Amino acid sequence: MRLVLLPIVLLACSVVVRGFEDTTLEDDDFAEFEQFDVDDDATVADFSEEEKEVPVQKKPPTKEKFSEQRDVEDDMLVEDEDNEFEHFQDPEEFEGFQDSTPRSSEQPKITISKVPITVRPRWDAYWLEGILCCALAAYAISYVVGRAKNTSIALNFLKLHKPLLEDNFTLVGESEADVSCAAGERGWRREAEHCFTMWCSGRVCCEGMLLTLKLIKRQDLLHVAMDLGRRTPDTLLVRVELGKDDCDPFVLCVAQKKVATRLAKEMQDLSVFCPERRPGEKHGLPGGMSVLSECAEATAGVLDARVCAALAQHHAHLHYIHISDRYCGPKLMEETAMTKPPETERVLLASFALTGDGEELRPLLLLIFYLLDKLKRLRLSKEALAKCEKRRQKVAEAWQRGAHAARQEQAALRREEKRKQEKERILAEDDPEKQRRWELKEEKRQRKRKAPKMKQLKVKAL
Repeated sequence: MRLVLLPIVLLACSVVVRGFEDTTLEDDDFAEFEQFDVDDDATVADFSEEEKEVPVQKKPPTKEKFSEQRDVEDDMLVEDEDNEFEHFQDPEEFEGFQDSTPRSSEQPKITISKVPITVRPRWDAYWLEGILCCALAAYAISYVVGRAKNTSIALNFLKLHKPLLEDNFTLVGESEADVSCAAGERGWRREAEHCFTMWCSGRVCCEGMLLTLKLIKRQDLLHVAMDLGRRTPDTLLVRVELGKDDCDPFVLCVAQKKVATRLAKEMQDLSVFCPERRPGEKHGLPGGMSVLSECAEATAGVLDARVCAALAQHHAHLHYIHISDRYCGPKLMEETAMTKPPETERVLLASFALTGDGEELRPLLLLIFYLLDKLKRLRLSKEALAKCEKRRQKVAEAWQRGAHAARQEQAALRREEKRKQEKERILAEDDPEKQRRWELKEEKRQRKRKAPKMKQLKVKAL
């Protein structure tokens, strides 16, 4: 029975396979290669409703020996009931659709509009660019002219006062590439286009003197425009570094009233050692000047008749004269916590207004040299010297207390940060017992901190 069923099953399978075979394929050996000879640039048919009827594409012959066979096959019409593109071959599907659009021999007419050509450009459209160019040109011209003007003022000042400086110092000026001076000479160091410095050394009663010439920013057009309302003159700053044995310990300042008020608020040594400001009439000075002094004996010793006469005659060019053995610069900000006292130095500072070519400052420079010699000879009495030393000791102790308080505050902040990190670490752990022990420990510490402090006294038995 099994031998009978096996041929029947094989026959049925062969019939089914033949049924699914493509009847449109050619029955020759080269049919499978002819399917790939279609041109790659052929367009894909669009299966829309507006598409024309797609005829059956005839394949060109590939070999000459099969030409007769292909001619016969072209006349044959193969019908397939399961062809899914059968509706494209239905002539009634595309009724009223033209095979091709009619073409006309007439070319499309192109209209070119005539645009008027402007011979001259409209400069009024570039007013903003013109203003910017003018501003840049004015700034460049102002920079060149202002820089040359400041350099000329510095060279004229050096030419007028260099003989005086050379009489009092061995070394005057510097000789480098960025120095403004005559050829082969020492002169100003150019710190900026409006700032020049010069170091002088080699004199008794001081370790050296630094001259700083701060001029108006003539090279900056914006600064010049802002300075039209409030005219500020050129300034000469003198800084003399005194030795340890060149001056007794005291603080003294002679300045204009407005300048004295500003210095008393800004300078650390004046705000600490000279809280009282006295008018200049009490010391034989003009009414527009004030005196800030730590020691009355030092004030009387410095402001003698010659100094008072020079200040009375040239007070218009004087801003201030500041003598101090505890100079540490401007006052520190309250937010800044200092753990150690600032470094101090013995200096004589002076500021003069330069209104002309610098000749009017010669008497004031002579006054500076006279004060240097006088400070070298000036000696305070034992009582005045003891008061000054005691005042400095109190200031040093205050600095130490402040530094100690600052260190304690920093230590407290570190401890608090450490406890905060420990608390976060304990809470991150899933251990209720450990958290309870930490809370008890923290409560005990807080109770101990809030408990009143009591001293234990030991009484000897009778």
